[in-house]
Amino acid sequence: MIENGITDDPTGTETPVSPWAYSARLESPDGKFTAAFEYESEVCQGGPTYGRVVLSNGMAFGSCNSSFVWSRDSKYLAVPQWTRYREQRLLVINAEQRTFKLLPEVFQVLELHSFTDGVVEGIDSPVHEPKRVLINTAP
Repeated sequence: MIENGITDDPTGTETPVSPWAYSARLESPDGKFTAAFEYESEVCQGGPTYGRVVLSNGMAFGSCNSSFVWSRDSKYLAVPQWTRYREQRLLVINAEQRTFKLLPEVFQVLELHSFTDGVVEGIDSPVHEPKRVLINTAP
């Protein structure tokens, strides 16, 4: 079992969506769902973006960041969601069951790379002192 943590290797295996992107649209690997980021603003001038993530099944979530990723099995979408303190928590959405959970861990700025077997891989703080993160989404 992989525990949630930060490692010193800031490398990834997939091309990520930038946390500074003004738009993003990703189709689930099986093609059943899409998720789109609708830009609202920057967290601060020149900072990462925030806005709404809207799924093709009608679900929508605010205060999200553009760097989201589908699980390889197409069941889940992982989305960084901003807190009122300009930190992020990871929102995990089950598109088929139309449910979601917000994980308790807090991050600075997540750049998500992959989501396999319940583990989200990415980088926390990709611009300043990047740290590779492995986030276990399983209960």
